[in-house]
Amino acid sequence: MSSRETILRLSPDCSPKLLEEPCVYNRATDDLYIVNPEAADFLFLCARGAKAPRAPEADEFVSFCQEEGILEETAGEDALIPHLPAPGNREPRLTQSPIPSLRYLLLHITDRCNLRCGHCFIGEPGSTDLPLEKIMAVVDQFEEMQGLRLLVSGGEPLLHRQFRQLDDYLAARDLRTVLMSNGTLIDKKTAGVIKAQEVQISLDGMREAHDFIRGDGNFERSTQAIRRLIDAGKQVSVATMVHRGNLQDFEELAALLSELGVREWAVDQPSPAGRLLPEADRLRGSEGGNAPAGSDSPQGTNIIVYPAIAGPYLNYSFGGAIHEPIPGYACGAHLMAVMADGRAARCGFFAGNPVGTIAEGLSSCWQKVRKMTMPELDCDCDFIEDCRGGCRFRAAGYNSPTGVDPCQCYRYGVAT
Repeated sequence: MSSRETILRLSPDCSPKLLEEPCVYNRATDDLYIVNPEAADFLFLCARGAKAPRAPEADEFVSFCQEEGILEETAGEDALIPHLPAPGNREPRLTQSPIPSLRYLLLHITDRCNLRCGHCFIGEPGSTDLPLEKIMAVVDQFEEMQGLRLLVSGGEPLLHRQFRQLDDYLAARDLRTVLMSNGTLIDKKTAGVIKAQEVQISLDGMREAHDFIRGDGNFERSTQAIRRLIDAGKQVSVATMVHRGNLQDFEELAALLSELGVREWAVDQPSPAGRLLPEADRLRGSEGGNAPAGSDSPQGTNIIVYPAIAGPYLNYSFGGAIHEPIPGYACGAHLMAVMADGRAARCGFFAGNPVGTIAEGLSSCWQKVRKMTMPELDCDCDFIEDCRGGCRFRAAGYNSPTGVDPCQCYRYGVAT
């Protein structure tokens, strides 16, 4: 090969994946592309630094990949060095994923927290950190299973005693890491050294509403964290829970997030778990207005509004949080959660009903997770493909395990 010859390489941010179908995943942009077997073979050769042969009819595909940042041209001596997609020049792990694929792992690395938020489904803060060596083993298994997005949560994950070592370790994995934080501990220095590709900050309304459930002064701390992270070049998303104190804030909050440059906004309704009293019967019904009041403190069901009120607010969400799911399966078919004590569950809300522990292996736990199919649901409307039945925990609390999620029904304007 002459020193001026060029070859095509897979971008260092991209990885071949074997999900239900061959794919290529861009960790930097969170884009997932389904490709045919011939294209997958071609891209894998590009990932290995080989000079991949291509037919003239592939030129359009190559041009598309270059425009999307999937492929890049490299010339000279550097072209001889394999430029593998996984950081650290490691061989891509192209084992076949389980079906349905485990694409998203919610990893609660600690149950310690510096706040006592009124709607937290975890409950009271604890003192348990999932040991670093166990986290590393879980992450390796998730990567082997062709995982896409690792959601690092808590408690407050920055309080894990070995967070810095973990952050370094995750930066060298073939995964997109999303750090889920309340933002109150992110000063300028911390914002500059975090290596996760994305940081999600919880912001539950404007100042008064946010501080109502998270404590005085925390709105300012959280919004400052967003500014610091964006100034440091990080991708920032925001999560907001609809509660009785923030119903008038959404237009103003939407304008603030646009001004700040947030890439994604996830809006949802709290589920009756953790500090919220799990007496679902008290929350049943479809009439408008607030749920029955508890005490004047935010630590109770008095922060919840009925689905008829909360549902439409979910439409403020923007940004694509979920990739195209496997057809025929209900919400949650690609997600599992691991708690700080090692329990594995369908998601964090189902932590009280775990499928096993990480000592059994991540793959074994995933096999035991119940993946509900669409025909099993008591849902039949024009929006079923969009919401895929909604939150199964919330549906069970209001109706039954196969029932409708009324919050999603009111989001789409469907009577319940």
